[in-house]
Amino acid sequence: MSAKPKVLFIDDDECVLKGIELNLGRKYNLTVVSSGKDALELIAKGEVFSVVVVDYVMPEMNGAEFLKEMRLYNQSAVTILLTGATNFEYAAEFVAKGGGFRLLSKPCPPNELIEHIEDALFHFQQVEDENHSIGNVMNAVVRSFTAVLAAALPLYFGRSQRVMRMASEIGEYLRLRSLWRSDPACVFSHLGFATLPPEVQLRAYQNEGVKPNEMELIDSFEDFTREMLSSIPNMSEVMKVVDLIGQDYEESSQNDNDTAKLASVIRIAKHYDFYASKGQNRPQIFDSLINNKSIYYMDALDALSTIRPYANGGPQCILLNTKELRKGMRLQEDLFLDSGVLFAPKGSIVNPPLLYVMKNYRTCYIKDPFPQSILVTQGSSFETD
Repeated sequence: MSAKPKVLFIDDDECVLKGIELNLGRKYNLTVVSSGKDALELIAKGEVFSVVVVDYVMPEMNGAEFLKEMRLYNQSAVTILLTGATNFEYAAEFVAKGGGFRLLSKPCPPNELIEHIEDALFHFQQVEDENHSIGNVMNAVVRSFTAVLAAALPLYFGRSQRVMRMASEIGEYLRLRSLWRSDPACVFSHLGFATLPPEVQLRAYQNEGVKPNEMELIDSFEDFTREMLSSIPNMSEVMKVVDLIGQDYEESSQNDNDTAKLASVIRIAKHYDFYASKGQNRPQIFDSLINNKSIYYMDALDALSTIRPYANGGPQCILLNTKELRKGMRLQEDLFLDSGVLFAPKGSIVNPPLLYVMKNYRTCYIKDPFPQSILVTQGSSFETD
């Protein structure tokens, strides 16, 4: 049996709240509070509601002011504003400007209120389904192109592919909302690095020897990414995530809690990949992350420790013939061509596009251009084995 929809009702009149509980409590997963401040505290702590019904006239914070504040935490809840005749004009103007789904006059009979809540729930589900559908299509395209780009430009698109996988798993475990933004945010946060010369890319990837003028370029990548994505629908929501990835969670969560959580998940995945690319095993990686735990969304760090158990140190390294590389393995040393050109950096995950490119290289060269053997793990640090 499906769970009851979560509905929040806010009114400073205790008699109204008792009546609402009596008439709506059995039909919905209902929460009632007597002030906008109390409601915001619930939402800030992570409570998520499909529909929010709020009285316009309340002391300290009226319904319109509450809805504006609520949107900093929850962009998806469908809102209904209740008001008496004397305030109808002001409330109607607020709703007309996009502040609410529907405006109802007080008093509103229970059967009518239920009809309007049902309409709001239907609208909520339509938006959720549309976002889910758009997200699935977008993420399928992003993942396919990233796999190909990772084989051609392995440093950063290879990293974005690994980060994308981990961030997605953490987000699904935490049941984060608007998770469709995760994949494109992972990829586009690395987009600017593709514009750097190869030797600068390598220094930046290794976080070693980056010059001040190069760091200035890297710091400007967000503007470059924003310009590149400006003409693509729904990308403004992705850029909200990209903008917060480099910020500590406590700082960024003051603006948009849902987006800040997703950005912090991606940041954890990026840092995990960086430490793994340095050759650290799982216990060492988690030590590095925990030493800086104050900068992350802690629920995400806890989720990572659950889906990536680290007590046993993770997968073990073996020396393998490069012709025996298989999907899911992770390189534990740089893979160079005989010419000295870096083909895939340490930490790269072996995937079908990488194997396909290696096959094409072997076809085009008379002599095998790859070394005979390479150090790998049978499963990457991202795998659950």
